[in-house]
Amino acid sequence: MTVKKLLTALMLMLISVPIVSGQYVLDSVNITVYSDGYVKIMQVLRPEKYTVSVSLNLISQNVESVIVTDENGIPLPYKINGSLLTVYFENVTLIKVSYYTPDLTSKKGAIWSVHFSSTIPVKITFPDNAVIVDLTDIPLEINGNSILMPPGNQTVSYVLEYRPVGTEAPAAPTLGTTTKSFNSTVPSSPSSSSQSSSTSSEGSMNWTMVGILTLLALAAGGGFVYMRRGGEKAIGISREDFERRLKEYELTKDEEKALLYLFDRGGKAKQAEVREMLGIPKTTAWRMFQRLEKQGLVRVYKKKRENWVELRL
Repeated sequence: MTVKKLLTALMLMLISVPIVSGQYVLDSVNITVYSDGYVKIMQVLRPEKYTVSVSLNLISQNVESVIVTDENGIPLPYKINGSLLTVYFENVTLIKVSYYTPDLTSKKGAIWSVHFSSTIPVKITFPDNAVIVDLTDIPLEINGNSILMPPGNQTVSYVLEYRPVGTEAPAAPTLGTTTKSFNSTVPSSPSSSSQSSSTSSEGSMNWTMVGILTLLALAAGGGFVYMRRGGEKAIGISREDFERRLKEYELTKDEEKALLYLFDRGGKAKQAEVREMLGIPKTTAWRMFQRLEKQGLVRVYKKKRENWVELRL
């Protein structure tokens, strides 16, 4: 056989060989956030026909407890090189990759943030006591303690509400027309057996998340929700009644002044503004608001890089 004929035969062989590696469609990405900062990531992909291996970019390099299975839960062989995971298989229609990592979250003071980048929407499930204080984008969907964030570089900041041992979280209200601009098709998020008894039914969500995310949705649509000046009008009780209620708590003079100051300004103000009014150092003010927050009297949250304090009475 001449060289020309040999090359022709090789070319015909290459043309007839199907694509066998690296072709897939990323179906979904789920992130479950735990209170200690760890997250569980689940990436689901669909390999194309005749493919026997795929290489998937993991969201983090520092991963633990990696599990790779097919649609029937049967383990598949794989290898990891940095953040690149290569899976080997035969006759598989769905591949599920799950792993844990501490690298997606960071903490500054009381505020946690989860950061990630994705080419498709990402579902994030938070702990029951999480309160979202900032987002880079409006969620596409809200369901229970989960939100669906759009593709791109995303950051979601949250705080964990203090709950005394032995107390239960308040019942979550059902989402009605409040969030009608969002879909509610995201399936219920998985939870551990210890949490299942206290998880709210599908279509309901932690009331703190409802309030914050609804405000963000309204702001995005051009509707702004705000409190009017004058504590009496915004909060709904007189100043005298409010002062009487404060007597039920063991408060210092500064704490009582701070709460009355918030009342007079419609129920919320910048933390720095309250501190300057009292004439106390930053660390003293921080400890004071921590005590008040633990008693359920205020909520501290971040808005445009500034800490705000809001009455919870």
